[in-house]
Amino acid sequence: MRIWDIEPEKLCRQHLLGEHRELHAIWSILTQGKEGYSRHPETLRWEGKLAALYKRHEALVEEMGVRGY
Repeated sequence: MRIWDIEPEKLCRQHLLGEHRELHAIWSILTQGKEGYSRHPETLRWEGKLAALYKRHEALVEEMGVRGY
């Protein structure tokens, strides 16, 4: 589980789609109190930073649109 710290356009297809999926998992854990991976370092890194996580999501979705996904 990880959110890459590089521009989305530099991600390969697998990493772009994988990050998008994992970002949704982290969002659910942080906003809905889900237990799975709640103590994972990547999840903990985003505690209190939902605005930044949302911004990252928007960047991923924009790149996915550019690629026609």
